Amino acid sequence: MNKIFSRIFNNNTQNIASAAMLLAAASLASRFLGMIRERLLVGTFGVGNNLDAYFAAFQIPNFAFNLLISATLSVAFIPVFCEFLDKDKVQAWRIANSVLNLTIVVMGVLVSVFFVFSPLLMHLISPGFAGEKLSLTVNLTRILLLSPWLFAISAVFSGILNSFRSFFLVALAPLIYNLAIIFGILFLAPFFGIFGVAAGVVFGALLHLLVQIPGAKKFGFVWQKAIDLKNQGVRNIFKLILPRIIGIDTAQISQLVGTIIGSTLMIGSVALFNLVLNIEYVPIGVFAVSFVVSVFPSLSHSAARDDKEEFKKDFSYTARQILFFLVPLAILTFVFRAQIVRLIIGARNLSWDETRLAAATLAVFASSFIFQGIAPLLSRAFFALKNTVIPLIISLVSIVVNIGSTYLFLNLLSRDEVFTQSLISFLKLDGLSDVRILALPFGFSLASFFYAATLFIILRKYYGSLDFGKIFVAFLKYLLAGLAAGVVGYACLYFIEPFLNTLTFLGILLQLIFATFFAGVIFVSISLLLKSEEMISLVAAVKRKMWQSVKFLGISETEEM
Repeated sequence: MNKIFSRIFNNNTQNIASAAMLLAAASLASRFLGMIRERLLVGTFGVGNNLDAYFAAFQIPNFAFNLLISATLSVAFIPVFCEFLDKDKVQAWRIANSVLNLTIVVMGVLVSVFFVFSPLLMHLISPGFAGEKLSLTVNLTRILLLSPWLFAISAVFSGILNSFRSFFLVALAPLIYNLAIIFGILFLAPFFGIFGVAAGVVFGALLHLLVQIPGAKKFGFVWQKAIDLKNQGVRNIFKLILPRIIGIDTAQISQLVGTIIGSTLMIGSVALFNLVLNIEYVPIGVFAVSFVVSVFPSLSHSAARDDKEEFKKDFSYTARQILFFLVPLAILTFVFRAQIVRLIIGARNLSWDETRLAAATLAVFASSFIFQGIAPLLSRAFFALKNTVIPLIISLVSIVVNIGSTYLFLNLLSRDEVFTQSLISFLKLDGLSDVRILALPFGFSLASFFYAATLFIILRKYYGSLDFGKIFVAFLKYLLAGLAAGVVGYACLYFIEPFLNTLTFLGILLQLIFATFFAGVIFVSISLLLKSEEMISLVAAVKRKMWQSVKFLGISETEEM
């Protein structure tokens, strides 16, 4: 048993692809639990005031965490910590302890300030809420504020483990977090209502922290009572953090903007927007963030050694892998949007009109999958080069683009009848009079496009081509194969429908599996015909695994049995 735990805690992944696959598998499992969580939430509370308040209450805790931790440690701590690990481990651990202790103190103070001013902040974040709904949102916010403080501490240990390319416990933590929330929905909500779910969130955040501490200790972490502000490494981290604090990821700001504007629309808009946003984060988290997290330490080490060829190679490989998965998934998500929504959140408390609106919202989000997936890689490339200023400026401009485009579409959907009716017809929303919620994903998607496109253009000028020709050719291959898969998948939906009861969960699931299977066969076939390197490598890897699993036993092995 000690050997098993030792292997888990010391798990070290040198290969980007294997690390990404580990993270992707764990992310997929976590997202699957997240889908169960969302379905249970809708089934328990419906898309109404309770879930509106719940998702709005998450905005301040999420903002607090992303302001100081998520947007900083992953891009500031790891490069500096890796640099000192290569030359002075004693100093590296002193830096880690200083950052940890600073995080505990600073994040604690920030959370306390947000706790006191929650009523005022919620008036700003949910201007459309009033009375009991606003009071409920404030109370939920104050409970949920414990989670960013715990996540902040946990993020330091994640940074340590990632720096050693040990991803197992980092990948395991979100699984435990989601299980804790599901526990809150199933066992605490019947007694405490939506507050039971909030308690599950805090308990999950605590477990997220505790599961990673043993791994960090195995690599040599020992807590020290130290906050060394004069340490050069700590000062370097601060230099990277300060501009990054202002330049929060566009996706986080877009979610906040969507929640603020959504609170002024019909009841349930905040819940629907956030529920669908969580669905569309599944492919982004599994097939983009996993690769970005796994490649970031390598980019940081390459940048520290000024190894431009290795940096270019890792960037190109990761970009092509992200596109390989996200291009077909974007197309198939658009085609299968109704089935996806009905499976994940189509519980008994979700009306048919709400289901159609959610499906249309997901369709708009799907148009920006590629840009959302590439954006973290582009920003991390700058951060590995210790350049946080450029992503900061582009992030700030993206916020303006997001707000401006959201209000533009809101105005069009309110006043331009031709535009509105065309959109209703295209997204199959006939009979619905209020579709203004679609302005939220439109603004989100345009901001994502602007952020990714601008960063890519600047990075090419800043660092060279980064194998752009190869990336673009690969993209065209995936696009052609993905479009063919989308056409076949769409046809298969209607072919199989008469043979199934699509009013049931099982019927919808079988319909989606059938259509996805044939769409997948077409995508694989055309990708192979187009000689896609990624598909050829994937097929070869599968063949190797299958051969290894069915190889014959030798004489000695048979005798042992």
